Amino acid sequence: MRSGWSGYSTAFVDESSVENYALLYRNGSYDDYVWNLERPTVVDVLRREREKRGQLRLLDFACGTGRILRAAECVADELTGVDISPEMARRAAVGSPKSQIRTGCVLKDDLLSGPYDAVTVFRFFLNAPRDIRIPILRRIREHVEPGALLVINNHGHFPSMRSLAVRVPKPRMQRPNELRHRDIAALLTSAGFQIERRYGFSMFPSALHRHLPGAALRRVDSLASGPRLQGLTGKLMVEQLYVARAV
Repeated sequence: MRSGWSGYSTAFVDESSVENYALLYRNGSYDDYVWNLERPTVVDVLRREREKRGQLRLLDFACGTGRILRAAECVADELTGVDISPEMARRAAVGSPKSQIRTGCVLKDDLLSGPYDAVTVFRFFLNAPRDIRIPILRRIREHVEPGALLVINNHGHFPSMRSLAVRVPKPRMQRPNELRHRDIAALLTSAGFQIERRYGFSMFPSALHRHLPGAALRRVDSLASGPRLQGLTGKLMVEQLYVARAV
């Protein structure tokens, strides 16, 4: 489990770097396609939590440009986004005006307040240094209601077809980061959360989408990511979505 952390706070310090990140989710891109597979499940999980509680105060940690916040506007009563990059936070505030956006490091600054009924954390743990993953999740745990919902993703799951695509042609030190299910489970347990459900999305990595007929791959992906086949295919998907509960 390698972090490969290059410094998120310094990677997105100007408008051009944030714009390049935002382009990952441009209409028709691979990441946009995977998000479109995943988003209905995320929104449904949050909607059911709101129905259960009668309200939903949501924290989106490492909110980036506000993608999750925008999706959650239809179900959350209160939205808070936190990001260490001021430029990312600025973009999130523009794109999600209903959200309260805060900027800084949660391990140094008093940013979280709360309490929150639900927390989302996307595209963070795979990239973050190993030594801050548990402290940050424990800090989040301190600011949630009893039994609060946690929804996180792992966009570099091992084993998956992504693993084969990045391992075969590249030496070890050049391979992208990967996390196993057991890594995620240990992380959540150490911070006081228990996994309730796990979903998988996108059987084929972006490299195959670039070099093979994309329409055919996406049809297969849509079927494999559907509820009927999740039990068979979900654990082998590139993108893993975890629904957990504070205990």
